[in-house]
Amino acid sequence: MKLTAIKNGFLGINEGISFETSYSKAKVVVIPFGMEKTVSYGKGTKNGPKAIIKASHQLEPLDDEAVKPFFKSGIATIKEPAVPKDPKKAITLLAQMVSQVLKDKKFPIVLGGEHSLTQGTAAGFAKHFKNFTLLHFDAHTDTRENYRGSVYSHGSVMAQVLKKIPITKLVQIGIRSIGDKKRDLIFQKAYAKKNKIFWGWQKINPAEVVKAIPTKNVLISFDVDVFDPAVMPSTGTPEPGGLLWWPALDILKAVFKSKNVIGADVVELAPIKGLHHTDFTIARLVYKMIGYKFF
Repeated sequence: MKLTAIKNGFLGINEGISFETSYSKAKVVVIPFGMEKTVSYGKGTKNGPKAIIKASHQLEPLDDEAVKPFFKSGIATIKEPAVPKDPKKAITLLAQMVSQVLKDKKFPIVLGGEHSLTQGTAAGFAKHFKNFTLLHFDAHTDTRENYRGSVYSHGSVMAQVLKKIPITKLVQIGIRSIGDKKRDLIFQKAYAKKNKIFWGWQKINPAEVVKAIPTKNVLISFDVDVFDPAVMPSTGTPEPGGLLWWPALDILKAVFKSKNVIGADVVELAPIKGLHHTDFTIARLVYKMIGYKFF
């Protein structure tokens, strides 16, 4: 599979500085993937990648933590593919794209799209890493074995990752909503040794999160509804009582500092027309993760 960079992708040209480079020279590759097949409440996640990229053009190069911009190697954003209507085919396509980016020795960041796409993200990494921990930021456990009759649903994504992909552990952050006993709790009990939850109502200690991760390699899956709706109203399944901006960043910083983060996906942004701060928040989040990885 050949991947090429588009112009004016993530960050693009900002204050006269070009953050972009060719695919062959980039260390970071942004993969827009607006998959939206199984949303069950609010819609619009298919528009998430475009909104994040557009908002990224307004980011100032030096942010509140003075994270250095990515001058030397730049960022390549690839063209968003035509996402197949069939969710299984869509997940397979994403797995191939992620695998190709890893084969080319680059750091992939997938911009979603609904959370079901993480099956593809994780499958792509499983082709290159024998073991890794999936660090899952979310309001929901997403561990129903299937949801509304589909194993490719956003509500069953983590259950399917645990079943199909040989990850070492699933560590979940910010959970505050869980399904019924038959479809969710029983499955979690079966995979209890592979699953650690930091609940949204807890005061989450970043050091404890790091301690709970048994592997050096970590894949991050960040569902934006992990944030409190006051921070992030632009999502299809909001839950009150979520993380705030700085505590979320404290966890990310600790993990990036102590572990080898091998990639990430950021999902479930459903842009609301005229509400720019939410798109900008997620663009800043992606920029933060790039900074934590390389500087």
